[in-house]
Amino acid sequence: MKLWHKTGNNKFGWLIGVLLLVLFRPYLSAGVPFTHDGENHLARFANYKVAVREGQLPPRFAPNLVNHYGYPVFNYNYPLANLLSLPPSILGVSYELTFKILMMGALLMAVVGTAMWLKLLGFSRSARWIAGGALLVAPFTANLIYVRGNVGEVLALGLFPWLLWLTKRLEKKESVNWFTSVSLILAFLLSHNISVLFGMALWLLYCWHSFKRHQVLWLSWLKPTILAGLLSLWFWLPALAEKNLVILAGSQLNNQTTDHLTQLQQLISSPLQFGYSYESAIDTLSFAVGLVPLTSLVIVSLWLIKFGRRQKTTSRQLIFWCLLSWWLLFLQTTQASWFWKNLPLVGFIQFPWRLSLFFLIFATPLVAAVWRLGKSFSWLIFSLLIVQLINVSRLAPADRLHKTNLDYDLFSQSTSTLNENLPTQFTYLDFADWSPKPSIASGEASFTVEHWTGSSRRYQLTVIQDALIVEPTMNFAGWQTRVNNQLVEHVNNDLVQGRLAYQLPSGEYQVESRFTQQTWSRLVGNSISGLGLLVWGILIWQEKRHVFGKSSA
Repeated sequence: MKLWHKTGNNKFGWLIGVLLLVLFRPYLSAGVPFTHDGENHLARFANYKVAVREGQLPPRFAPNLVNHYGYPVFNYNYPLANLLSLPPSILGVSYELTFKILMMGALLMAVVGTAMWLKLLGFSRSARWIAGGALLVAPFTANLIYVRGNVGEVLALGLFPWLLWLTKRLEKKESVNWFTSVSLILAFLLSHNISVLFGMALWLLYCWHSFKRHQVLWLSWLKPTILAGLLSLWFWLPALAEKNLVILAGSQLNNQTTDHLTQLQQLISSPLQFGYSYESAIDTLSFAVGLVPLTSLVIVSLWLIKFGRRQKTTSRQLIFWCLLSWWLLFLQTTQASWFWKNLPLVGFIQFPWRLSLFFLIFATPLVAAVWRLGKSFSWLIFSLLIVQLINVSRLAPADRLHKTNLDYDLFSQSTSTLNENLPTQFTYLDFADWSPKPSIASGEASFTVEHWTGSSRRYQLTVIQDALIVEPTMNFAGWQTRVNNQLVEHVNNDLVQGRLAYQLPSGEYQVESRFTQQTWSRLVGNSISGLGLLVWGILIWQEKRHVFGKSSA
């Protein structure tokens, strides 16, 4: 018996609609579910729009966060969701509606991308529907909607199957145009920092499995991947090069990865409810990977042990998916603590159970394979899918959140869990004293404000006695102050505590402070991405001209 066939029908297509309706139920009424990160993302949408309007291109410093003292969150945190939110935000669309559209659109992308990938693998339509359904109602996916609200991870979940689809297209020597291939890779690179860190390694591993030593295939993969990497340097180069300017590297979350490893039982079964991951063996957040993918993994593993030698071609693919799936599960357990303690960079995942994102995707071929084993297995998978659907349908948001766009524009917190993007020198705590004007920390001076925003300000200053001038803004790389058109050096001491400050002798001055792209990593990253954009445009134009030339001939 073949493990899968290309025949099938569309009778299970309705099931996807039901699953989507249940999963998206919290988005069908006013407001959004109260989640760990949802409100923070909405505030970032608002500040991204404000930053662009104030002339930041690209935005790196959120002007209104931390009660208008600003916060460099955009310099370090995944920009794709903010970029996608920008057009509707500028048009005045509710941030909450934009958030809903992005979350739902990304999950639809995940299902369609998975189906397209499985189609290239030769699975029937019904098997593809079932596998996509298992992805939708997995506890990890439900938690993203009802509990965690991390739009970056949802976008990564939606895009990663398309990278696997791209690999399979290249393996089959089916052409993929420059716009599609580079867009998919670039979007994933900007989707979610931690998912990119592990996702690119896993994608490279899948490419190795698919391409082996075929240099032509590797070259066809390498060209769009390098171009997408260059296009993403405007974000990634400053994010990495300027990491030491903020407390991120020493953040408590990055040093407690092993405290968030799970027990095996938690991966098999744990209550689906609103909760959190604690630094102990007792958690209230469900880490279960789902009955359907886990059962499929066990069944295929047993099938390989018993029948694998008879169907070597099929077995080679299934062995890869099984080994990778088992490995992704193992890495989430306490038995993998050595790995997290000794390998560099991996601690930045913060929560090892995030690997369930990739486990669910790589397990979809296993679900589809079990579906095609026979009627008894099909009924088993379908029954487990219904059980998961019922489980998700019982989940309800802990609360609902509904604010106006202005409320998010004026959001006064940092949007980071432990303020990990806080500049290392910023220790000032009296945020409530903010007002759009400078203050005289020492000496004697008067001023007249002409213009003031979170990204730039201009004012006239009369210094009577040598003065220390302080602006109510976090001093972060890129801020420049010009006094009578001459750059001045910023100072920091116990009075300043990391704010924007400078000293002047007595006299009359015209002062202008502005947030700029003037750091080496931003200038280099922006320049390379700009050149990459030009190259990409030329390649697309040449490709279109070639296609049109063929059609006219």
